[in-house]
Amino acid sequence: MNSINIHEIILDKGTLQILSADAAFYAFMGERLYVPFEKFIPEEDQKTFYQKLSDCSGERFMVRLIGENGKKSFYFSRIKAGPSQSSVSVFLLYAEALVEIRSQLKKSVSIKNALLELYHDTYFEYEPSNDTIRLYTLERCEQNIGSYPLEKFECRLMLHADEEQKKTIHEFITSLRIGARRFEMCANRNLFEENDEDCLMTIRAASLYEKGIFFIATGCIHIGSAMEQEIHRKIEVDSLTGLMTKADITRAAIDLINIRKVRGITLAIIDIDYFKKVNDTYGHMCGDEVLQKVAGIMEKEVGESGLIGRIGGDEFLIVFFHADNMEHMRERLKCIKNNVKASFPRNVEGQPAITLSMGCAAYPKDADQYETLFFLADHALYRAKEKGRDRYIIYDKAKHGDLETIRSIKKTGSRIDSRGNMSMGDVLCVMMDRIYGKEAYPLENLLDDFVLHFGVQRLMIPLPHRAHSR
Repeated sequence: MNSINIHEIILDKGTLQILSADAAFYAFMGERLYVPFEKFIPEEDQKTFYQKLSDCSGERFMVRLIGENGKKSFYFSRIKAGPSQSSVSVFLLYAEALVEIRSQLKKSVSIKNALLELYHDTYFEYEPSNDTIRLYTLERCEQNIGSYPLEKFECRLMLHADEEQKKTIHEFITSLRIGARRFEMCANRNLFEENDEDCLMTIRAASLYEKGIFFIATGCIHIGSAMEQEIHRKIEVDSLTGLMTKADITRAAIDLINIRKVRGITLAIIDIDYFKKVNDTYGHMCGDEVLQKVAGIMEKEVGESGLIGRIGGDEFLIVFFHADNMEHMRERLKCIKNNVKASFPRNVEGQPAITLSMGCAAYPKDADQYETLFFLADHALYRAKEKGRDRYIIYDKAKHGDLETIRSIKKTGSRIDSRGNMSMGDVLCVMMDRIYGKEAYPLENLLDDFVLHFGVQRLMIPLPHRAHSR
């Protein structure tokens, strides 16, 4: 677990059982999956830990953790209130990683500054906590060229804008203030200068979230010629979650697998269990908040090691890079699943309990084309739902059958409710539509559907000449 990341572990306040953790901590636990967290702490450090647990103030302290090999390592720690009243969140940072953090941060800043300087852009940061925007330029060295209340920055943009541009500016400022995931505005002139009408101005921004809470937005202001702006392709993202659209992530996955044939690509299809009930019970605004928070949890875990897209109302696709180690994949999927479950615990008034079902398949182990790989991951997702949801299943040919066997099963025994999200009433409505529809719906198929969808062991209907039973 000696990673430079800050690890978050959610514990049951009473038993100190681990409710969720990130993939690195699950790897650190190894075979000690059901061991209370206190057992990872040496006896001589437990008094300090219990005191900080009782305070739950978020104050930083040092604690040692015992690895599987018995080695004790120091971690900077904090304990804060968890996502529910019965839980706490423990944050850990490996002490020796701080030197590596400083080195990587310095390198990362240098690279990003060099890239920004190539385009002579101005970049900015907006903090909603104080409603302030800071502008920077990177000519020769980083310089703070202004810090303004957001309202004053809006007035500065409005000063040289026409009526149509003022409307665009107001929409952009609103998106910035509410923390829209990714957004932009374009103007046919440099709005910072009174007479600079020979340029186009583009402002692009992205909002960053921590545990579903908007904490900062950052972006670039680019001023260039019309021809230069034309060659920049607009990045399409899902407006609600800020993730890639279905078209873009599909295009990227096909490029990686079918064209470039990059080994070690793994697809994970993720579905929010019973999401329709969330919208029906708590309203679509709550449903949108669930989607945004789930997207944020996935983004935090996947980071730079994959791509995430929203491919349906409550369905996501993750394209993992360098992910041919299935044991590591189990840890990562478990982390996402458990973090979502811990973030939406049961029995919290006014909030739905949320779980995920996941299906996963790997290239080239399982298939050599994107379409086939997606089909197998989708079948694994279906199996996860069939087995009770709130779980992940990684496709295994020996357990789940080969491609032709699965296709044969789906062709001859396909369900009306292939994802298991429909109510019994919805299934019955579909069956009635088939009975009175134009296409043939033989009685044998009707009986098969009853058996398949309602768990009936035997169904018999007497007819004048013979009985059909399933």
